Amino acid sequence: MKKKIFLLLIALIMTLCPVLAKDKIEVINDTLGVYVFKIDTNKYGSKIKPYMSNKLTTTQKIYDDNCFDLVVNGGFFDVKTGKSVSYVTIDNELVSDVEDNIELMKDLKKQKRYEEVLSRAELRILENKRHKLKFDIALHNEPIKKGYTIKHALQAGPMLTPDMDLVNEGFVIKEDGIVKYQSVDILKRRERTAIGLKGKYLYIVIFTKDHKVDAHEMKDYMENTLKLKKAMAFDGGLSTSVNYRNINIGSLGKFQRRVKSFLVVER
Repeated sequence: MKKKIFLLLIALIMTLCPVLAKDKIEVINDTLGVYVFKIDTNKYGSKIKPYMSNKLTTTQKIYDDNCFDLVVNGGFFDVKTGKSVSYVTIDNELVSDVEDNIELMKDLKKQKRYEEVLSRAELRILENKRHKLKFDIALHNEPIKKGYTIKHALQAGPMLTPDMDLVNEGFVIKEDGIVKYQSVDILKRRERTAIGLKGKYLYIVIFTKDHKVDAHEMKDYMENTLKLKKAMAFDGGLSTSVNYRNINIGSLGKFQRRVKSFLVVER
């Protein structure tokens, strides 16, 4: 009797969260401290989307509690308030509007970074009338491709390739050519999360504590090593984290900071 109940439970779990019959993610770890996750968006694009948590939590927690193959940290957030500091759209609905954060808006206007921060780069998953998906990376204020609407979008930044402009996205403030301010340690070597596109493939790249990079080194890797056509950064530093099968990466080995938004690959 107990055996039958156990088998029924296993069958129920497999129905709710089916075991992946064919692996949709290729993992590349040719460089010490760098993990590349490569996904065919033509086959599995409908499985890729942003995810927002009601409260700050880890990629491990999201991975454990849902039927996801992969979970990686996403956009920026306010550590003190737990509010998102990036635009996030899920299933055609804007679920995180940066302009709702009144205190942040006041600070950005004082710092004269208001328009720059709001227009930072984002991953866009576009959909046309025939429900065909198209992946793109663009600045938030750039027009949407004709014939498409935004199904999902996850903002962070900066844009890495083809053009990186840290001043234009409010990551750096310069006076007389000298850097007076930098956001998220963008010019320092830190753990980093980045994504990129080439042909039909989406690349998710994790630079761990064993291979820290600054913005320029991140750009170089995405552009010249992986040969990606478009690439951008997600939140990095302590927020850098990913879970996939037996791969559990945080900024300090397996330690994972609690974050607000994620990019997930559903089963």
